[in-house]
Amino acid sequence: MSDKKVSPLKHIDRRSVLLFAAWIGGTLLIGGLLGSFTRSYRLGLLAGEVNKVLAESGDTRRIAAKPLSAGPAALGGWFALDGSEGQAYVFTITRGGSFAACAALMDSGGRVDAVVPLSGHAAQLSPELPPPVYRFYVNRVEKAAGRAGR
Repeated sequence: MSDKKVSPLKHIDRRSVLLFAAWIGGTLLIGGLLGSFTRSYRLGLLAGEVNKVLAESGDTRRIAAKPLSAGPAALGGWFALDGSEGQAYVFTITRGGSFAACAALMDSGGRVDAVVPLSGHAAQLSPELPPPVYRFYVNRVEKAAGRAGR
């Protein structure tokens, strides 16, 4: 008997590997295009949900259904506040490995008036945020508003 060891990968040919790689690449391409083309629609849905949360919390401010810009924003979007010159930035805070959705409501001068938690998880997380971390997020939003000329 022969003690010759045969590699388990020997039967995989180059064509199969290329076909699998093309399938993965095509899936990523289609996903990226769908994400890009549906961004404004998804932000419109987000605006509706934010307005529901603001109404439930007793806040009279509302954000416009149409986002201000569809420019790059990692995990959020800019919206105008209805009835005023203020703006809102909907974003996520990460803490302890989890995400919490929040909205930073800004006045016409570009200063953050309030950061409103948009979920029960975010409401639980907000009191636990140390003041320097809270200030870090507020500064980032204000700087982003200044860079964008808002």
